[in-house]
Amino acid sequence: MMTCAFFSVLIALGICDVRLREQKSLLFYMLTATVLYVGHYIFFNRVLSLIPISDTIYVTANLAVYPLYLIYIIRLTTRFLPHYWLLLLPAFIGGIITGILYTNMPSEEIDQFINTFLYKNNRTELIGIPYILAMTHIVCRIIFAIEVIFTVIIGIRYTRRYDRMVDSFYSDTEEKSSRKIRTILYLIIITASLSFIFNIIGRYRFIDSVWLLAVPSFIFSSLLFYIGYVGIHRYFSFQDLEFNEKELEEETLSGSILPQEENLKNNIIQRVKQERIYLQPNLKIEDLARLMNTNRTYIYQAINQQMGISFHEFINRQRIEHAERIMAENPGMPINDVALHSGYTSLSSFYRNLKKYQQKNSTC
Repeated sequence: MMTCAFFSVLIALGICDVRLREQKSLLFYMLTATVLYVGHYIFFNRVLSLIPISDTIYVTANLAVYPLYLIYIIRLTTRFLPHYWLLLLPAFIGGIITGILYTNMPSEEIDQFINTFLYKNNRTELIGIPYILAMTHIVCRIIFAIEVIFTVIIGIRYTRRYDRMVDSFYSDTEEKSSRKIRTILYLIIITASLSFIFNIIGRYRFIDSVWLLAVPSFIFSSLLFYIGYVGIHRYFSFQDLEFNEKELEEETLSGSILPQEENLKNNIIQRVKQERIYLQPNLKIEDLARLMNTNRTYIYQAINQQMGISFHEFINRQRIEHAERIMAENPGMPINDVALHSGYTSLSSFYRNLKKYQQKNSTC
């Protein structure tokens, strides 16, 4: 709860200064997660008088939290989708049904439901509205599990598509790719599996043991901290890429005749190697287009279609070949200098590309 509240405040304070439209979606996610864990706080501290209200809000927030994160990913990696808010429909329906059922139960039935189902996970003694409410909770748990799977699958699909586009325009993708967000999605699989296990075990089993409760608390707090940290340090999204993509579409539709493809491909390889343009940090596809005195559409088609690789891979293969030559000729050179003299501004990016393309280069 404190982790989510902390990042909610940070995002809210910087929302006017942050260029990304997606930060508002991240703020909604963090605020919803904060409300979700307020419900946990009330439950574990046995504030029974507030449970009818908190449980209604908890059901709504629980069904909204992963769709909200998926909405954040969608807005980060693709064009505006007008109907994505429909993802929150289960949360609203679940919350409304839960609230109506609580409203129509007398206090004795509410006490019975809380003590029998919420704190003992036992529905066999329930009848009438309390039983319906218990089944509503079970259905919501199933929907929650489906939402987690849907969020991970769709999130990975969108981030991979987005990264392919980033690779087509930029040689350096360290701060532009969605790799860290995809890592979060993989972590969500782990934490959601643990959450499912904890739900089977029952929240009530953690009430009397602070040390037992500390285990899921630490796991989920760590995930939420990483989500917040990655989110507030992100400054690049699809809206930056969209400008490049639109220009590329306009160039493609302009009716220009593509130069002889094989000649262009060979000329690109020759000029890049001769002039070592790959040593320029933050090299973009338009930089190569200016060098070749042509437009980016031709460069894009020559590299992606004729060579069968992305602009990112093409440039970084040249950089790694250059780095290998430096290391062979200067075995005592510090690795930081090798990376710097090979066009890299980040050592982590150098290591990642070295691991990825060193073996490929040796087989080419």
